[in-house]
Amino acid sequence: MPEPDPPRDDDGPSERNNWNSILKWSLGQTDDGLPAATDDVIEPESESDATVPARTPISEEDRRWFLHAMQSGMIDEIKRMKLITQALAINAGEILDAEEVAARRELLEELQDRVGSIDNGGDLHTIGGLVPLIDTCARSPHATLRAAAAEVLAITVQNHIKAQDAALDNGAMTPLLEMASGRGVDRPPTSRGDSGNAEEGKQAGDSENKMPNNPEMGQCRVKALLGLSCLLRGHLRAQEAFTHGGGFALLRDCLQVDDSKVRTKALHLARHLVTLNMEHMAAGVDAGFIAAAAAALARSLLSISSTERSGGTDADSATYNATDSATSDATDEEIAAGQVREAALRLLLDMAQCVDFEKVPEAADHFRSDVVARVLAAARVLHDGLGAADRETFMDEIDLRDKLQAMFG
Repeated sequence: MPEPDPPRDDDGPSERNNWNSILKWSLGQTDDGLPAATDDVIEPESESDATVPARTPISEEDRRWFLHAMQSGMIDEIKRMKLITQALAINAGEILDAEEVAARRELLEELQDRVGSIDNGGDLHTIGGLVPLIDTCARSPHATLRAAAAEVLAITVQNHIKAQDAALDNGAMTPLLEMASGRGVDRPPTSRGDSGNAEEGKQAGDSENKMPNNPEMGQCRVKALLGLSCLLRGHLRAQEAFTHGGGFALLRDCLQVDDSKVRTKALHLARHLVTLNMEHMAAGVDAGFIAAAAAALARSLLSISSTERSGGTDADSATYNATDSATSDATDEEIAAGQVREAALRLLLDMAQCVDFEKVPEAADHFRSDVVARVLAAARVLHDGLGAADRETFMDEIDLRDKLQAMFG
């Protein structure tokens, strides 16, 4: 068996073809449940079994070839990740041309694919690969690159204590908080090779990148919240840094933005944090999570009960659209609104069930406020307008709402 050609450094995703070949070869050595070939004679249990051959044993030569191929691949994985991060580190804070932005985005997508393996995720921080990612999050003027770098960072540190330590030690918290807050720019690429237009591109992008509906800036916030979630999970030191960095106020502000994905991510992270301990619960109450979650819930109800489709009265249209959204193919907007509703209700219910009202007495006032009472009443009107068959679609949020109203109604 000839030795396999080692994967080239520039293979990129096409290198997977080589691994597919190795996988097919290794599967070819198995028997799909048949007994391995041995020196013993195996009597067939039936006449048909007599025609099924035993599998071919793997020779020592084949075994050495397979181990060599796997070892070559693992070495290349580390080398390839190092080459990618070294490339990302060059001019990370500069305005790039469109071709360079696209190339870096492809590199980040490839790196994301590679760090999906927990072994590679652990290796990335040992070769210094986190620093270019954090630097891209902190300094790149292109929102698409910051968002992609934050997502790779999130995957790398997820459930990996050493990678979390390394990310925190290298200053990942500050740029993630900045991105999640919506601060930063999204400047257009320059013309290729025209470095003299960098300042012109900066000025042209200043008004454009601050538009509230800029989708790339919205993606930055979503991916930064993902990065924060992965960095904070199970890491006390990161949670302390998040608290001292104004993270609870940041989450409250995220619940008020006009972006359903941002609100949903923020609701999930807020819910995780406040249920960890009473200190975080108190911080969430003080930050205004209860009122902010109620406001997010109200906005998601309005998006469903819009009069645009029925053209009837507000009450009629609320009933019509709730039923219509349950019985027809939901639009992306309706799906996103449903995710916000359920996330907001779960945050409110978990806070109500987990808070120690003696230690955090102001929580009771927040839950009994007119804001919370009105939105729960509006949700009930919406749910009561559903037909019997359609209630199944909304059963989870109906159950959550019922429990909250039972506690504070």
